[in-house]
Amino acid sequence: MADYSDDDARYAGNIVQRLLGEERQFIELEEALVISDLETDAVAFAEELELLKDFDADVPAVRLAGEELVPVALSLLPQMGWAPPFPGRVRGRKWWRRNPWFHEWAHDYARALDDELGPLAELERMPRDQARSTFVRRATDFLATRVAAIRDFRGRDSGRWSRPSFLNVSQRVRGPRVSTPGCHFTVSSNSSGLRVFWSGAYRISPNYFSHPTTPTLGVLQSGTYVFGVDGGAYGNDVQWDLNAVIALPGTPHAHLNF
Repeated sequence: MADYSDDDARYAGNIVQRLLGEERQFIELEEALVISDLETDAVAFAEELELLKDFDADVPAVRLAGEELVPVALSLLPQMGWAPPFPGRVRGRKWWRRNPWFHEWAHDYARALDDELGPLAELERMPRDQARSTFVRRATDFLATRVAAIRDFRGRDSGRWSRPSFLNVSQRVRGPRVSTPGCHFTVSSNSSGLRVFWSGAYRISPNYFSHPTTPTLGVLQSGTYVFGVDGGAYGNDVQWDLNAVIALPGTPHAHLNF
């Protein structure tokens, strides 16, 4: 478990709940605390839950470290006959109801879950309410880890930080950029020439890290992560190493068995 206080967890949990609801514009943030990555995931996840509710479907999920189920972004499902545009590409709530291909997509979605094709052969299902509660709990852990790490960085707690760097990133989606501490992180793999992706350990969704392996170096903010690769023999399908959950700051290296 990450090293953060009860106050950190309450603060982070309030932010996560607001990001999933209608009050996200009223969030007040501490200086240097960046939530744009989590905000992108939370908004997309909330919209996906509404979409799945409209045709009474479960949420695709995988098990981290062979234990707890976590939701998977719909964009990572095996290729279907028609893939709808997801948050950020179309504005307006429940836009899918206006799409003439909605029912066809719903049919293809159900078939994709049954087929278990592509890079997510471990794909399972979880009820929507369970997926939401899991997202809230694990995203709270992710963000509370970040809150505590930034506080420790200000206090120069050398026991938690190794070779810190600074990132200049948007604090909120489409918000002002701020300077925030990051961790130098190295990823290696069994194969060379691969691209590496990261995901928050609360919902599997790919974000580019660096390339090519092996190894490859980048800077990540504090948080809890899982990693995947594509390229080479894997083509464009990201392969996730679901057995390694990394908390930063902490161990500055991960090896992926691909």
